[in-house]
Amino acid sequence: MIRKYIALLRMKYIEMLAYRLATFVWMTGAITQPLITMFVWMNIHPEESESFLFYFMAVIFVERMTSAWDVWELDREIREGTFSNLLLRPVHPIHWAIAENIVYKWLFAVILAPVWLVGAVFWPPLRPHMTAGQAVLFLAAVVLGAALRFLLSYSCGLLAFWVTKVAAVYGVIDVISLFLSGRIAPLEMLPPALREWSEWLPFRYMISFPIEIATGAADGGELARGFAVAAGWMAVFVAGVQWLWKAGMRKNQAVGG
Repeated sequence: MIRKYIALLRMKYIEMLAYRLATFVWMTGAITQPLITMFVWMNIHPEESESFLFYFMAVIFVERMTSAWDVWELDREIREGTFSNLLLRPVHPIHWAIAENIVYKWLFAVILAPVWLVGAVFWPPLRPHMTAGQAVLFLAAVVLGAALRFLLSYSCGLLAFWVTKVAAVYGVIDVISLFLSGRIAPLEMLPPALREWSEWLPFRYMISFPIEIATGAADGGELARGFAVAAGWMAVFVAGVQWLWKAGMRKNQAVGG
């Protein structure tokens, strides 16, 4: 399986390079919304400009490291029938999606990390103040958030076996996530009721939770509870993907392609 993954990663890397202009445009477009939101909040609360600068730069990094687009891929492939081709390959289709996610995030990290380092030299607010332990927990939370977003996206994509335009359904989920994951504003700025809900829903652990670790907002018991809730949602999504896959295979008409 390791050799198969090496081959998959190599193929996806070559594919990304073949469409490097499209990849660059996608990467650039993805950071536009956090930057605009950052400038809006900095104008509303100029006294908090430095904290907003670090927070939204962290949002850009974490959001790209945890991004998932498989719902749109599956929606198109199942609807058009090309998904049948994936079923004929020697590995489960989900591994192709995982490999693509890994390659994209590695490429983005290679680009963004040096940019952040250079920016931190000139703008002290961009300098993270994390201990080694915090850094390890931050990276663990990012990996867990990436797994959660991927599984949510993939499970929603599998709904295309029953729903004609599942991307519209996912669009509603993404709007909810926009607020409850911390992409629009730090969660502490939400009304108390929404903030309490965010602690038990999966969206916080996809973006906000790693940033809270980086800034020191989450520590001690909050850390333990956060990882426990995220692990619980991870188990739910894994079970959901497995069930949807088995039910979808019974529903699949294998038409088209």
